[in-house]
Amino acid sequence: MEDPLKPPVILLLAVCLSACGQSEPRSVQYFEANPDAAREVAANCRDGSIRGDECRNADIALEVIEGRERFARFRGKK
Repeated sequence: MEDPLKPPVILLLAVCLSACGQSEPRSVQYFEANPDAAREVAANCRDGSIRGDECRNADIALEVIEGRERFARFRGKK
């Protein structure tokens, strides 16, 4: 006789394992708060070792950071 819990347990295990390999890219806000990580990711994107949304998010965050720095210099604050 087959165990009635076996199919649902196997399905649940398969769903959990499939989710493990898919991590969400770090957000623009994360990279704005962590500029060193953004620079590292951007460098890895340029050499092709990283691709995808994380590259885009790091690039956007670096543009925002650099824009704030330029504005601060313009205002004479830095």
